Amino acid sequence: MIRIKDESDFKNWFKKNYKKLGFSKIIKSDSMRFPDFVMLEKGKKVKVELEIKSSHFNLHKHNPKKVNKVICVIKDIKLDIPTIKVNGIRIISNEEKDSSYSIRNQIYKLFKKEKILTSSEVAKLLGISWNTAEINLLNLVVEGKVEEIKKEGVNLWIEK
Repeated sequence: MIRIKDESDFKNWFKKNYKKLGFSKIIKSDSMRFPDFVMLEKGKKVKVELEIKSSHFNLHKHNPKKVNKVICVIKDIKLDIPTIKVNGIRIISNEEKDSSYSIRNQIYKLFKKEKILTSSEVAKLLGISWNTAEINLLNLVVEGKVEEIKKEGVNLWIEK
């Protein structure tokens, strides 16, 4: 069983294991843009987006017409595009979700001081990676505590 903490770990795993999923080559990899990868599969270019949960594809408001496949660890919803669930990977957390000291709860407390936050601000304030901040903010969206507003080049987060 492979253990990963976040989407960044998943992308690193994918870079080492893409051949196990039927791809022959990484043509392009860009973790800051959509899609995450352009791959070679059976001689054709395939646009691939990696997500921890398949539902995050919709949460991130990705355009399904601009990607050929989604690869996820947890397939929690059915998407209208081919979705591959990777087996043998487990998401780990160093903190209990319900702990008042969890990263998610620390992020939520920031909204008591600031009405609007960016992912970068959250990362800087808590001394965590941008990716960890983003994932926890998205989980707060799923929990109905925070709302995401996408602007060009930045995500804004507001307490509901």
